[in-house]
Amino acid sequence: MDNPEPRSQYLNVVLRQIERTSLRIPQFQRHFVWGEGDVLELLGSIVKGYPIGSILTWKVQTSDEYFSGFRTEPFPPAEPGVAAYEVILDGAQRLSSLYGSLRSPGENGVYQVYFDAEKRIFTHLDKKSTPPKHFVPMNAIFDSRAFLAVQSSLAELPSGEKLLANALDLYSTFQDYQIPIIALANAQLDEVVEVFRRVNSSGTPLSPVDFVRALTWQSSFDLEETFQTLSERYQGGPLENLTEEFLVKCLSITADLSVDSRDVIQLRELSRKTNGLRSEVVRMTAALDETANFLWSLRVQSAREVPYEVQRLIIFATKLYRPDTPNEDLRAWFWESTFAEEHQSKPESYTSKLIKEMRDTEHSHGAFEIKKRVEQDILATRPRRRNSAISLGFDLLLRNSDARSLISGEPIDPADGYHAPLFSRTELLDDGADSDQSTAVLANLVALSPEDAKMWRSQRASIGLEGLFKLCQERTGDAESIWASQFVDSRPESPTRGLRRRSTNLIARALADSTATKPI
Repeated sequence: MDNPEPRSQYLNVVLRQIERTSLRIPQFQRHFVWGEGDVLELLGSIVKGYPIGSILTWKVQTSDEYFSGFRTEPFPPAEPGVAAYEVILDGAQRLSSLYGSLRSPGENGVYQVYFDAEKRIFTHLDKKSTPPKHFVPMNAIFDSRAFLAVQSSLAELPSGEKLLANALDLYSTFQDYQIPIIALANAQLDEVVEVFRRVNSSGTPLSPVDFVRALTWQSSFDLEETFQTLSERYQGGPLENLTEEFLVKCLSITADLSVDSRDVIQLRELSRKTNGLRSEVVRMTAALDETANFLWSLRVQSAREVPYEVQRLIIFATKLYRPDTPNEDLRAWFWESTFAEEHQSKPESYTSKLIKEMRDTEHSHGAFEIKKRVEQDILATRPRRRNSAISLGFDLLLRNSDARSLISGEPIDPADGYHAPLFSRTELLDDGADSDQSTAVLANLVALSPEDAKMWRSQRASIGLEGLFKLCQERTGDAESIWASQFVDSRPESPTRGLRRRSTNLIARALADSTATKPI
C-alpha cells in the first residue's frame, strides 16, 4: 500500500466527483441513518468554519471487481464507463448529507433544508410546505441560476439588503469551504482492514464485518441475504437480536478460521467456490439451532442476555465440533464461568485460541477450564448495572427459579419487573455495613409486579419483612414457596448476614442447575 494521499478539496469539487460517480458509497455500507438534527448540525459547522472531519477513501479500478453494487440514495447511479473511482470508507453519512441537501434533495425530507436568511439558521421543511420568501433552499447554493433567482426574490423584500447580504455570506462560505480527504492507493483488502483497526474517527467507520459481507457478495452467494434469513429464523427465541458480527464469527469458525477480524476476511476466498459459502452456512445453521436449544434450556430469551460473547461463541463451537457434549456439563460451565467472571475483558485472540484447541484437540477441555474462583458473596457486593454480566446472570437465575412477585405471588420476569430493596441504607449501616454500601446490590433486590412494588415501598418501613410475608400469606396462602422462589428469608438473622446467605444460596442454585431441554 502506498503512503496515504491527503488532499484538501473544495466542497463543490467533491460534489461534482459524486455527480460524476468517481466518488461512491459501496452497497455494503450501512444505510443513511442520520436524522434532521444531524444534517442541520453539519451545515451549521460549515457556516461557522468548523472542520467536519476528514473523509477516508480507497482508490480502486473497475477491473478490481471488489464491489458489485453501490448505494444510490442520494448518490446518482454509478456510471459503468468510469475506469477508476474512490469508495468512501469513512464519511459516508457526512457526504450523503451534503450531497443530498446541496445537490439532490429528492423526496427524502431529511435533505429538504433551508437557510433562514433573517435568523441565519438552518431548518427543515417538507415538500408540501411553502417556504417563506426569506428562506434560501440549500440546493440553490451550487446552482448559479437558482441562486440568482433567490437573490432577486430577497432583494424585493422590505429588509432585502440585509437578507441579501446574509445569503451572499452563506454562498461564499460554502463555495470556499474545503474538505480533507485521505485516499488509500494500491491497497489490498487486509491492509484496508488494518487501517480500520487503527484509525480513530469521530464518525461511524466500517468494521471488517462490513467488508466480509460485501466481498463475499461478489459470488452468487449473498451473505447479507443469509444474515437476514437467519435473523428471521431466530426471531422470538433465545437467539433473537443476533448481530452480524456474531454471525460472521460463527461462519468463520465453521470454515475452520479464527474469529480474529484480520483472519475473518479469508472468507472472501472461500466465497469464490462454485457454491460460495452455502455448505458452511448449512452447517452453521444446524449448530445455531442446537445453540438455540441449549439457550432455551437456560431460559434465555434473547442473545443479549448471554453475559459474554465468548460464551455464545464457545457454546456455538461446542454444538459444531462436539455435539455429544452433555448439556448438563455445558450448563454447569455456563453458570460457573458467568459468576467467576472468567471471560471478562478477553481479546479476540483468547477466544480464537480456545476454539482452535476445541477443534484440533479431541480430548482437550481448555475451553471449559475455569481458572477464577466464584465468590459466594458476589451478589451481596455487586450493584445492579444494566447489561453487566453479573446482573444478567442474576436475572437468569431468578427466571430459572420461576420467580414470583413477593406479595401477590404472580409470576414475574426479573429482567422486566420492578426492583425494590429488602433493606434500607439505614438498616444496613446500623448492622455494621460499610459506609459506601449500596442498597442496589443484587442480593438486596427483589423483583416485583408494578402493584406489589407500590405496596412494598409504602409499607416496608412500617411492617417490615415479616409483615410483608404475612401479607403475602393472607393473600395467597403460599408465602413460603413464593418467597423461596427468590431465595428471600422473611426473618433473617441480620440484614448483612441475610444478604450474604441469599447470595450463597443463589450461587449454589446456579452451580447445581440441571434444567430439561426442548427441541427448537
